[in-house]
Amino acid sequence: MELATFIDRFSRQIMLRGIGVKGQLRLFKSRVAIIGCGATGTAVAELLARAGVGFVRVVDRDVVELSNLHRTHLFKEVDALESIPKAYAAAQRLHEINSSIAVEYVVDSVSADNIENLIRDADLVIDGSDNVETRLLINEACIVLDKPWVMIGVEGWFGMVKFIDAKKGACYQCLVGERYRRRGNVCELIGVANVTVSLATSIATTLALKYLLGLPVEEELFIIDALNLSIEKAKVLRNPRCSACVKREFIFLKRGRERVRYACGANIVEILPNKALKIDFSKLEEANGFERIRIYDNKVAHIKTGDGDVLLLDNGKALIRNSDLSKAESLYNNILEKLEKLGSIAYL
Repeated sequence: MELATFIDRFSRQIMLRGIGVKGQLRLFKSRVAIIGCGATGTAVAELLARAGVGFVRVVDRDVVELSNLHRTHLFKEVDALESIPKAYAAAQRLHEINSSIAVEYVVDSVSADNIENLIRDADLVIDGSDNVETRLLINEACIVLDKPWVMIGVEGWFGMVKFIDAKKGACYQCLVGERYRRRGNVCELIGVANVTVSLATSIATTLALKYLLGLPVEEELFIIDALNLSIEKAKVLRNPRCSACVKREFIFLKRGRERVRYACGANIVEILPNKALKIDFSKLEEANGFERIRIYDNKVAHIKTGDGDVLLLDNGKALIRNSDLSKAESLYNNILEKLEKLGSIAYL
């Protein structure tokens, strides 16, 4: 983008105290990783793209559903009707909003074996997840890699937001304690008001932009009551016995991986291949027995069959929705067998 066009596009931000041309250029050089493309993740992604943050990586394992649309930015009805992967749909919209920035999408679940690679080159990490376990994993990875991150939690009319820099203060483990109660996917259990999402993500994006601009960032916990239109701040102290930021035990990063398992916080079975492989999806549409096949940049195939709904990655990993472990593994083996017959699998 030419400098004159750049200044014109962001002129209303550039005139603000704390930004200016230097600040706007600083945003353009910034890199942000967003873990989760649901309600909170997409709202922050849109605001960051419009603000001119130069690189945004969006990560999600799921597809768009009609029940997402009341609270989720960037998605349209057609995305839900066609079950488009959330990360892919989000990236397409972000490119339309600001074609001058780099947007990378990753269709995958976040786990101990990939979280560090997903955030290693980011200046800041944004939590767009919907469960405590994923946030604890993000928390540990950010401590290991010395990355700050922004936690966002919403349910019902209430929300919480916190900028976390474990070098300076309490981490997320300090906040939730060592004996938190697992609640699964709160959006599916109790719902959330879209205005709660907007309030929480506006605060979260403000904290993100202030950090990227080099401005002082509040480290208190923001507590949002959207129904009564109140926002409070609470100080969170470091736990001197914290397993993450003090003892550095990293319980979630060290968890072993099962080859077939339920993904955290969702009714999705995650399956890993028996050995390293690479899939070329170019011939997949020649396979028989599938109701629908959709391929995204030869990186991800969305396969619908009578037995299940599968997101198959080019590294052989599969995410299978609404299935039990044994049925999911049988479906996975059937798909790989078809791909082998097509000559589409190369074992590494």
